Amino acid sequence: MTRHSIIIYSLLLLFAMACSTSGRVDTMLLEAESLMMEHPDSALAILDSIRPSQLTSDCQRADYALLLTQARDKNFRFETDDSLISTSVAYFDEHPEPRKRTLAHMYRGILNLYRGNLTVAIKEALTALDLADRLNDDYILAKTHELIADIYVAVYNFDKAITHRRLAADYYRRADKPLNNQYALVEFASLHTRIGQPETAIAMLDTLSIEIADSTFLGYYHETYLKPLLAIDQYDGAQRHSILAERFWGKETAELQNRPYTSYMYTLLNRPDSAEHYLQLERQYNPGWNNTEEYHWARSTLLIKRHDYEEAVEELQTMWTIHDKGVKEVLKNNVAFAVSEFHQGKAIAEHERADMYHAIAWLLTTIILIICFGFFIFYRERMKRKRLELENKMLEARELTSRLLSLENNAAALKSIAAEKDIRLREQTILVNQLFRDRYKVLNNLSNEYFEKRDSDATRLTIIKDVENEIAKIKHDDYLDQLKEIVDQCRDNILTRMQEQMPRFKENDITFCALILAGFSPRAICLIMDMKHGNYYNKWTRLRARIADSAAPDKEFFLTALNNKL
Repeated sequence: MTRHSIIIYSLLLLFAMACSTSGRVDTMLLEAESLMMEHPDSALAILDSIRPSQLTSDCQRADYALLLTQARDKNFRFETDDSLISTSVAYFDEHPEPRKRTLAHMYRGILNLYRGNLTVAIKEALTALDLADRLNDDYILAKTHELIADIYVAVYNFDKAITHRRLAADYYRRADKPLNNQYALVEFASLHTRIGQPETAIAMLDTLSIEIADSTFLGYYHETYLKPLLAIDQYDGAQRHSILAERFWGKETAELQNRPYTSYMYTLLNRPDSAEHYLQLERQYNPGWNNTEEYHWARSTLLIKRHDYEEAVEELQTMWTIHDKGVKEVLKNNVAFAVSEFHQGKAIAEHERADMYHAIAWLLTTIILIICFGFFIFYRERMKRKRLELENKMLEARELTSRLLSLENNAAALKSIAAEKDIRLREQTILVNQLFRDRYKVLNNLSNEYFEKRDSDATRLTIIKDVENEIAKIKHDDYLDQLKEIVDQCRDNILTRMQEQMPRFKENDITFCALILAGFSPRAICLIMDMKHGNYYNKWTRLRARIADSAAPDKEFFLTALNNKL
């Protein structure tokens, strides 16, 4: 009797301990779920502290798999193994909990997007979207549309991506998630650059009301300006936003930064050392830097700037190899997705046919004929839609092939552009040398006169007369026209642009600006233009005010040039 009692008490103790452990795990899972939205790092720490052996039921394992996948994604630990989340999907498909089932399918779609399996990704995303519609949860609807947009970006279908990104922003607004809404709007604006509308992208970014004090978002917001601004050659504006972005970026956001594009920007700004610095940072923070198109593209641009054309061609070849591989993967996924849809439609048609045959045994001949006729119409329309879908896929494939050929042609054109720029640089060097030779010609003439006549009593009068003669030569129209032509060519056609954009400027005003830009001192300009010294500053101030008040597109360029030469 005593032995049996001991056995019974031992079993009861083990059962109590098991119940205690199970209850503690449930509490930890609930706590992790409550922290997931606002403090995902704390939620991940709780989940990492749970040992798999402590999960005693399928329900706990499903909850744990879903929460751990969600926490890792929110902490930017991007994974490609979907085996963990698949256990959660299988459980919640059999034991429906609408919200968890929707999230499980959504995160399985996210993981397959990371691994490049776009067929499974779109299938899971559409399943999650259907479940989210029934659930009527604005936040999950927003996340699902965001996932679908990412998938369409991966297959270069930016028009559809824009549609779903807009829907994601709207649902985030309805769900009262302002930070997510702002991210979605920034990404929505960014996509317009991908479809060749950089001005639209900039206008959208300018209209955003940035009131969120989140450093990661503010860094991302300012960095998003880079691509559209560089696309329209606004390099200074791009640099300004890049500097603002770096004020907000931290080490924890290193994986979010687009350092290759920042390097490309500094290459365009003729700052190769800064461009090389950002490429080094990319190699430091991105383990997969050698497998990205943007890195090799940015480096090839920098090498072309340095006239290292052989290595630049090697970088471009590496970039095209990566791009070609990516295009092939996209085409393969598109074909797989079309085949999957075809078999799915075939299975649906066969199921409907089986239902129809089953109904034949119970229905009259007239009803059977009606059903057969309706099925025939349905099948014919469905096959027509399938043909149209397959034709669209083939068109997309041809467009991608055409785009690849265009990129290869652009690579060949880069060498020609670099050679043309080298010739232009040599021409500008000749013009600058001519300008300096002319400026010191007067000094040489006066020095010669001084040494020849310095022993004479009338030296001062002679030198003054010589100065007047040299000034008279400079005042001659031929000399001034030549001077203006040199200044115009060395200063990016600034005088020509002034004449076109400032029609109220007289020839005297253009000459005045040319002398300033050529580096003449205020007193020298007064002598050349027969004006009093006090009138110089009045004229400079008046011209500057007229430029500032004008609607000239290049007025900032004009003002900066005149200010630097005051």
